[in-house]
Amino acid sequence: MKKKGKPGKKKYTGTIIALIIIVGVIPAGIYFYNEQKAPPQNAQWIISGPFAINKNQYKLGENVFMVVTGLKPDDAGKIVVTDPKGGTFTTIPFNGTMKSSFNYYFKPNTERIEKLCKPTDLVGEWIIIFQGASYKSIPFQIVNDWIPGSEAEIKPIDPC
Repeated sequence: MKKKGKPGKKKYTGTIIALIIIVGVIPAGIYFYNEQKAPPQNAQWIISGPFAINKNQYKLGENVFMVVTGLKPDDAGKIVVTDPKGGTFTTIPFNGTMKSSFNYYFKPNTERIEKLCKPTDLVGEWIIIFQGASYKSIPFQIVNDWIPGSEAEIKPIDPC
């Protein structure tokens, strides 16, 4: 013979458990999503408006990482990276109407510019300039020290 309990008790218990799980999972998901977008707290990010690079000093053969977050719709122009000799190493277009965030990386090398013939020509102050927007330029240094194993990647260019 079956015992008669309160009708629908299991139904409400299941609903309550489901609601508790949903209420806990959604905020946790939002928190972890936002943590992935933000630069790590222990890094020494160099920031100018929505633009940031991961540090202010790099070794020969090392990538320079740039994070762009929160471009406004009226932010449009070019990111111009200049080398120690004042030449343009690379340009990167940006347009906040089309994309408000993106990541970009580059590795200073001797392949792009004729003035940079040997690896030591890369050593010195580089500058990231934001043309078309009023953000402060970001300087960074390339030091005369190598990332282990990268010596073969950046070779002298002959003739120069």
